[in-house]
Amino acid sequence: MGFKMLHFTKENPIKLMIVDDHEIFRVGVSKLLSIDKTIQVVAEASNGLEAISEAEIHKPDVIFLDIFMPKMDGITALPRLREVSPDSLIIMLTAFEDFGHIEMALSAGADGYLTKGISAQILQEAITKVLDGERVFSKSIVKLLSDRKIYFDGSDESNIGITKKEELVLKLIAEGLANKEISDRLNLSIRTVESHRYNLLKKLNLKTASQLVRFAVINSKYIEID
Repeated sequence: MGFKMLHFTKENPIKLMIVDDHEIFRVGVSKLLSIDKTIQVVAEASNGLEAISEAEIHKPDVIFLDIFMPKMDGITALPRLREVSPDSLIIMLTAFEDFGHIEMALSAGADGYLTKGISAQILQEAITKVLDGERVFSKSIVKLLSDRKIYFDGSDESNIGITKKEELVLKLIAEGLANKEISDRLNLSIRTVESHRYNLLKKLNLKTASQLVRFAVINSKYIEID
């Protein structure tokens, strides 16, 4: 996965897919965004399984993905969407604002997390910014992440000895890359990447991979968009 800010126009619009089990919501989002002629809704889906099939056909630039849906939820579908359409950028668009769902979505590699009820302008900005390589979050989500920020036991993070290579690995973790993608990007073996991840966990006093993802995202550049 990587960002791909291209020159989108009416003739070459951003291809958007909306995945939500409520038809009224999908229609509403599509109508709100129809005022921007550089965005084209190329597909809709009502569950994760449909989304995978549609993404494989249409290869959307951006996917708005709900979490709770029948047959297959959004978080389960996310890595499979990456497989069938690796260049798609995936933004969770959901009513869930609890930390557990946010952490699972980020760990799965979501490029953003927005709450429902935001304006058409905010949705447009999210699409533009995620294509420009940023992760996008609603204000309420940024606050929740910040409130749960990992603190060190009596030490300041600037005093922790993280090597340049570990810093690069941490940055790529924040971008949602898996070990194989990181190894390809940095020309390292997967075993070496795993070793860097293990060292980061120890140095940052973290216990799980999801905590490392959360730390990477919180301490990397993100965009708050509402």
